[in-house]
Amino acid sequence: MIELSRWEHAFNIELEVPGDKSLTHRGILMSALAMGDMELTGWLDAGDTRSSLRLVQALGVEIREETAGRLVLRRGPAVHEPEDVIDCGNSGTTMRLAAGLLAGLPGLSVLTGDASLRRRPMARVAEPLREGLGVRIWTKSDGRAPIAVLGGGHHGGRVALQVASAQVKSALLLAGVTAEEAVSVVEPQATRDHTERLIAAMGGSVAVQGRTITVMPSDLRGLSFQVPGDPSSAAFWFALAALQTGRRVAVRSLLFNPTRVGFLRVLEAMECRVEWSETGRVPEPYGAVAVSGLPRRPVAVSAEEVPSMVDEVPLVALLATQAPGRSVISGAEELRVKESDRIHVTATILEAMGAQIEERSDGWVIEGPTPLKGADVDAAGDHRMAMLTAIAATIAEGPTRIRGEESVAISYPAFFEGYQRIARIRP
Repeated sequence: MIELSRWEHAFNIELEVPGDKSLTHRGILMSALAMGDMELTGWLDAGDTRSSLRLVQALGVEIREETAGRLVLRRGPAVHEPEDVIDCGNSGTTMRLAAGLLAGLPGLSVLTGDASLRRRPMARVAEPLREGLGVRIWTKSDGRAPIAVLGGGHHGGRVALQVASAQVKSALLLAGVTAEEAVSVVEPQATRDHTERLIAAMGGSVAVQGRTITVMPSDLRGLSFQVPGDPSSAAFWFALAALQTGRRVAVRSLLFNPTRVGFLRVLEAMECRVEWSETGRVPEPYGAVAVSGLPRRPVAVSAEEVPSMVDEVPLVALLATQAPGRSVISGAEELRVKESDRIHVTATILEAMGAQIEERSDGWVIEGPTPLKGADVDAAGDHRMAMLTAIAATIAEGPTRIRGEESVAISYPAFFEGYQRIARIRP
């Protein structure tokens, strides 16, 4: 348990955040399909991405960690059947993307994870792979992990997704790289597009027409790239800046992928000040962002907007507690099947801290502004919920105690180190 207190000081800081989690996962996992070295500089070294490293290593990918945050992965002449069950830890991205990756690799692979991951729905990825592409894949009878995949021999086809999920889409696209014919995926709403961008950058054939993405079977080559900063990690510092007058946070080298900047668009809609400066575009656009100023308007978030900020939606709820008027966040039912039921846990945390928040099946209704108070909070083993509470604690009267704060190691191991460093700043 960690105890935190209110901050009274103003600050103007510039910082860096860890490399993007989604890009790191994909760079690691796709090394198992690539000929030649895959080199990632500035990769995110965290619990979830280590799960992806363990997976490709079990398939025979050689891993070399070098100085200055450089990771080199070499497939070698061929990948092979893993010798044992592969533990994906707490990483849903590792398990779901690997389901498609393994479809075209030799032998039988069995994926499991910790208790939290084994509670998360896996039929949503297994069923379209099986029914749409003929992949030989099995889950438990309740549609949850462990997952078993017998690789080789799947066909192409067109699959219309029922749920807007970048992870499910990516599994199908990765299976498409090794399918017998083209694979087309139709999304109900656009989701983050890192997988299709990386397939194209690695020499694969990708065509995008509206919400239909088509991948042709192809040989991929290794790629060397710098991983920009993770917008989902930076969002906590941006929320920190927007919660009190006199705070300004700038983040260098941040990923600007248009499918990942929904939270920044919400900040703009709430009339916070957001300053953008693009500095590069390889392999994806990136640059610097600075945020300051309080939220002065309520916000309405719809299902179409959620995929561009799915991990940041709880932070929108926090900001809404300080914005004048009624904010409505809907279409976020995907949050119920994350590391925790984030709709329920967010409502529980903010209500305990004095917010006027109504939980709905797919989001919340929040009345603001409302002063927050310190509380004893259980993060439910969820890294995003622990960080959300820590940010809220900076404007809460009285101490806030968080159980489960160690979960931040999943995505941002140095979060509390950076938090305490900012807490010590004095004008």
